[in-house]
Amino acid sequence: MTRLRYYTSEALENLRSTITERLDWYYAPKGPPPSIGLGGVRESRLAAPGLAKQLKMDAKNPSKTDVDNALIVYDALSELTPHQASIERMWTYLCHSDCPQYAAARWLQPRPDTDESAVRKVHNHFFAGGGNRALIRDNAVSRLWWLGKIAHDADPDNPREFLTILLHRQDVRSALIERPAVSMNQDVLRGIYEVMQEHWSDGGVLFERTPFRSWMTALNRRGGVILLDALPKKQLLALLREEADRALEESASKGRRAHGRQPEP
Repeated sequence: MTRLRYYTSEALENLRSTITERLDWYYAPKGPPPSIGLGGVRESRLAAPGLAKQLKMDAKNPSKTDVDNALIVYDALSELTPHQASIERMWTYLCHSDCPQYAAARWLQPRPDTDESAVRKVHNHFFAGGGNRALIRDNAVSRLWWLGKIAHDADPDNPREFLTILLHRQDVRSALIERPAVSMNQDVLRGIYEVMQEHWSDGGVLFERTPFRSWMTALNRRGGVILLDALPKKQLLALLREEADRALEESASKGRRAHGRQPEP
């Protein structure tokens, strides 16, 4: 059985420091990945996922396949623990050796005009040097695993529906996923998802950039005072709905002021 592999720390840093020399390969990966010398790769006990043949891609609308691909990656690597899924060396290996064509097509096109910008895009999506936040947000493959993990936490019976709602707008994904104190707490996440479902079926105004970010900010603030996951479900849902309604009203009020209208009595 082929095993899941990962780079050594030395090999990872060697690759990271020589991106500029290999830009052409990154933007049109053909043939083997960049050479890192002997002994630069280790083998784990987990089976290799074979993602290259499974991941989907839509050249005209790259983000369109994110829901399917998040489910594919999480299913293929469902044995990973969150700790293991926080290892940059493994995801970097997968991006370079198993999924470089996917990573390049999803994140690097079109190629920027300057090498500096081109290197930055490679650094963000083939690596994950910014820690857990970069793994959850930027790395081409690890972000899919984390999306799948959070979807299964929120709705184990129908993770696809959660992802469909979450990924409907980029701002929604960023505002929720990039707040680990909220997205990594299963009870709070499921409560948030329940309120999201209510608003999804009611027109989806909550999912616009301003109200959704205001809602997440308010929950972060309330979470700093109250242990949200310690609240009984009924009380938690009441708080989540209260803050959602407040965010919507504040957004509507700003809109009225911007258009010179006064609120109705």
